[in-house]
Amino acid sequence: MEENRQSKEIRQSNLFLQSIFDAISEEIMVIDPDGSIQDVNKVFLDGCRLKREEVIGRKCYAIRALSGSICHIGTQFCPLEKAKQTGERVEITHRYGEPGVDERELSRIMYPISAGGQVGPCFVEISTDVTEYRNLIRRLKAEKRRFSTILDTATDAVISIDKNHRIILFNAAAQRIFGYSSEEVLKKDLNILIPPQYGDHYRFVGRFLETRTPQVIGKNLKLTAFRKNGEEFPIELGLSFHETEEDITFTAIIRDISTQKQLEKKLLQSERLAAVGETVAHVAHEIKNPLMIIGGFSQQIRDTLTDEKAIRKLDMILEEVGRLERLVTSIGDFTKVHSLVSRTSDINSVIQDVLKIMGGLCSPEKHRFRVNLAPDLGEIDCDPDKLKQVFINIITNGIEAMEDGGAITISTEKLAGFIEIRISDEGTGIHEKDLLHIFQPFFTTRKRGFGLGLAICYKLIEAHRGEMWADSVLGKGTTFVVRLPLE
Repeated sequence: MEENRQSKEIRQSNLFLQSIFDAISEEIMVIDPDGSIQDVNKVFLDGCRLKREEVIGRKCYAIRALSGSICHIGTQFCPLEKAKQTGERVEITHRYGEPGVDERELSRIMYPISAGGQVGPCFVEISTDVTEYRNLIRRLKAEKRRFSTILDTATDAVISIDKNHRIILFNAAAQRIFGYSSEEVLKKDLNILIPPQYGDHYRFVGRFLETRTPQVIGKNLKLTAFRKNGEEFPIELGLSFHETEEDITFTAIIRDISTQKQLEKKLLQSERLAAVGETVAHVAHEIKNPLMIIGGFSQQIRDTLTDEKAIRKLDMILEEVGRLERLVTSIGDFTKVHSLVSRTSDINSVIQDVLKIMGGLCSPEKHRFRVNLAPDLGEIDCDPDKLKQVFINIITNGIEAMEDGGAITISTEKLAGFIEIRISDEGTGIHEKDLLHIFQPFFTTRKRGFGLGLAICYKLIEAHRGEMWADSVLGKGTTFVVRLPLE
């Protein structure tokens, strides 16, 4: 009686295990070390379209061949051989079918069944069709590569942050614009690039997380950012966000508009110069003849006087008339269209000629020159006489800015597409607000002069299709930069 009960329990247990065995969605095959099949589940039988009695006892590779998945026992690709050698779990990927048409991929995992630490007489192979999964992974990888290519070829910076303001995406353009490598900024706070006082991203993110109302999403914002070297520069920024169940990501498309700002400033300056030039040209023309009459008659009257007091007064009149005549001449130089007398010239030679002239006018005990001229400049088409006028004016201004003496440093360098000339002094410097106006006519920070020298210099460099600007630090000096095109 007890024996029958135990037999019944064993049969029921076997039926339960067989049900579980057949319900598993992967193909399962149990084989001996020679590759003879001991058992298979229903999914395996459905896959090869055979009955259990047609499979049990046959070699595994023979049954595989019937289902179109050919393999050979004993080869290096056979998971059974690897499992027998290592006594451990082995996984391989097997491909069959015509590539690109009906190719399928199977993941085969072979488990040795061991007892007491010894490899037993059986092995279990679980096979899963991973074709769709692997294709999905390939598509995802291809999409990721495409996305990365788009990001890294974009000319604008693309930066993403999480809700904690940590940077999680930093493309190649961002690295070029900000000067940081991605390794230096990833997982760092955004304030490394845009401090809160220049664009309060803390307030924006906090308000969005609280209200879910995108007040600035889709709008162009103009902010100030910082490069790695500490340089402050203007940016234009557009925002978007992406929210998932786990997190929210904010992405900014950032454009460096510093060049655009410089061009706008240059255009505005040119327009101002043109407008002022028309006005002063008319004024100069109207006062030139009256000045000549005043000066001429004053000189005639002076020649007839014997009263010393009256003569001194007329001398003062003549001195002021002379000053006004010089102003009219300067205005004429500023307003006229400069026609260049171009010829092939060496900029280094032009600068050497200027230094000879200035050396004779300066006190060597008080003012000295430091020269660093690049030997590979070559020659360019220019008007050397006009350029001498520009360099003499800049050096003269630098000397006047160093009342207690100092050095003028002149350097040249050949860059991509142009030659750069830098002239630096150690004077008092120019205030930042004045730097915006130094090339405007009649603007001057000196006690003497009409404020036309730099305006004329600017026009002469412009006539050469070049560029000119100044950088200055109060108390440390000013550097004028001139760039002339090579062609």
